[in-house]
Amino acid sequence: MENNTSRGQSAREIINITEDELSSLRERIRPYLTDKRYLHTLAVEREVSALGDMFLPEKKGKLRCAALLHDITKMLSFEKQLQYCKYFGIIVRNSDVLSPKVFHAKTACGVAKRDFFEFCDDEILSGVRWHTTGHYGMTLFESLVYLADYIEDTRTFDDCVRLRKFFYDAVSEDGGNKTSRMRALVCTMVKSFDMTIENLISEGAFIDGDTVGARNYFLELIQTKKENELK
Repeated sequence: MENNTSRGQSAREIINITEDELSSLRERIRPYLTDKRYLHTLAVEREVSALGDMFLPEKKGKLRCAALLHDITKMLSFEKQLQYCKYFGIIVRNSDVLSPKVFHAKTACGVAKRDFFEFCDDEILSGVRWHTTGHYGMTLFESLVYLADYIEDTRTFDDCVRLRKFFYDAVSEDGGNKTSRMRALVCTMVKSFDMTIENLISEGAFIDGDTVGARNYFLELIQTKKENELK
């Protein structure tokens, strides 16, 4: 991660997260979110739990933590986002200012580690950090948090509905084959970034370089038939 919210130290690795702990976190994040954003967050938690069953059952609790924390600074103003960047020592690139929607993924890491440190390790924080833009070399954990945010079942935008159908149609045809399921995931990731980039182009908006890098990374996995190397 390109910020120093950890002040040069790695967060302790979290192994097990109980249902009681997740319930506590669910309540503690409520003041950080609007009612609508809170319902979305709960939907992302449900979705990432389902994805975790398919791809990372041993890390399902951690995935749910990342889902609950991913939008905790979403409702803050642009000015407050910049203040948090300064406070947490987050590097602000010129390109970031042209794409202000990316800030909450960065600042959420700092706030999560400050206010919810017992629910944070480096993997959970990376899931939060990359849930909006993605990046080249995304991990499976990061990919599942990103995808859950895109296709959770309360999303009614056309692209979200289309991508949700695309993914679940693909995995329903995998026959329980791990290689086929991973290919379905990687293809879905490419399609998600294609949709995002197409929308940004149609709006005349700036495209974050990390999003382009993420799209190309998953496309490389498909073209080189290395989908199962997503770890």
